[in-house]
Amino acid sequence: MRYLSLLLLSAGLAACHQTATHTAANNGAIHLQLSSLYNPDTVKLVLKESAVKHKEADKIFLQAIDTYRNKKNPAGSITLFKSSILLQPQAKAYYELGNALLDNNEPLEATSAYTIAEQLDYTPLHKVLYNQACAYSRLEQNEKAKYYLVSAIEFGYSNLKNILNDPDLKNLREDYKWDFRHTVISAFGGATDPEKLQWNLFCREFEVLDLPIVLDKEYALTLRDHYISYDFERYIPEMRDEKFSREVGNEFYHVGLVKSTDSVRTIIYASREELGDSEADPLYYICSYTNNGKLIQKMLIGGREKLEEPYRVPTIKANGDVQVTSFKMVYEKDPYRAGFEDNKIIEMKELDKEYFVLEADGHFAKQPALLGMR
Repeated sequence: MRYLSLLLLSAGLAACHQTATHTAANNGAIHLQLSSLYNPDTVKLVLKESAVKHKEADKIFLQAIDTYRNKKNPAGSITLFKSSILLQPQAKAYYELGNALLDNNEPLEATSAYTIAEQLDYTPLHKVLYNQACAYSRLEQNEKAKYYLVSAIEFGYSNLKNILNDPDLKNLREDYKWDFRHTVISAFGGATDPEKLQWNLFCREFEVLDLPIVLDKEYALTLRDHYISYDFERYIPEMRDEKFSREVGNEFYHVGLVKSTDSVRTIIYASREELGDSEADPLYYICSYTNNGKLIQKMLIGGREKLEEPYRVPTIKANGDVQVTSFKMVYEKDPYRAGFEDNKIIEMKELDKEYFVLEADGHFAKQPALLGMR
């Protein structure tokens, strides 16, 4: 089964022409460069404009497979896999490139290759998710490793013996110790429950955030291709609210996963009303849910619902605590009349700061300023 957002191609592909190469010798065909090998928008653009099967790319791919698997030479196969991809990107080539990089002790680059394989709909999905978990465990990024391992199980990975013994997962197992087996067994239980699967599909779109992170106006520019489908309205209260109906033109976006435990999952999503040719500033919500998708608490931490309100900028700290800074903003032109596009901010004065800590039960507790500065 494939989750929904990967059915949506990036809306910003046109902006990526500069990272691909046009060659007159190939009748204007677009090709990847090594510098854009892991740029997902460029890869999709190349695929879109080169739909015809490239025989030479397949030939080199088979040579790479022979070098990697039969000749046991992962280092030698990496160049061949990349050569095949440069001629024509394919999910299978990216997947095998990731495997070769991992075997060649290059787990960081392997994560990039697996990411593209996943976005190109590599099947079976659980294999690429599992290998991502292995790569992140090797990198000692165990929160991401756990995220991908649980996702792999939820999407069909079933080799429990391998999970408990795979040397690539050693760091993850040791980091979570006794909790590791419980996490794995719980994931296996959720894989056969339709309700849990729907919840897993929703959660799967929220990738682990690299903390600390500031959700400011610059960050808002990255939201455009991360839509949340209305198929998941049961988990987004605003989607069920009449004033935020589809007819109004409100869009919702994934921001990321803040924290995940056996009982609580905390995410951030954004909401933004489309205003014709311009866009309003997004609102950022942090939400905690039980492990079966029941909302525990939701809190507006960024943006503003009315122009006369202070503009809030949240900072999510490395430990998951939240700092919300409020500003008074004055625009060059009246945003009610002129909108936000090309409307310069002439004043942004800090008003105050609020601090919130995520408690074990999923609720957010406001902290005094001195405690919040930890």
